[in-house]
Amino acid sequence: MIKKVEHVGIMVSDMDESIKFYETLLDFKVRVRSHNGDKEFTFLTHKGLPGFEIELILDFRQDAHYSENGLVIHLAFVVEDMDSVVSYCKQLGIIFETSEPKRGINGRKTIRFRGLNGEMLQFVEERKISY
Repeated sequence: MIKKVEHVGIMVSDMDESIKFYETLLDFKVRVRSHNGDKEFTFLTHKGLPGFEIELILDFRQDAHYSENGLVIHLAFVVEDMDSVVSYCKQLGIIFETSEPKRGINGRKTIRFRGLNGEMLQFVEERKISY
């Protein structure tokens, strides 16, 4: 029934800073940026994630209120080398929720941190395929 994940939408408070965050930290690129009067939209793509996009949404309405955590609990990215990614992010000032990655139920390392707009992001160690 489900073929793939197409995109995840993230509400932002500053579009330019949010784009810079995802471009600098995670190597996403802007595919399109537009607005409809009430909201501004930016779709970000990544060469390693064909067919998947992050949609950043800035609501211009002053009376719009969104849950602190939204409906999406977190967005997880698979990384090849957890230790080097964590080290790189710490150099950029990223503050992780734990001092070191934890082991998930499948044994892979995971670590979470907040994005620029409070969104929960997670790095997950690449799955080792064994037969």
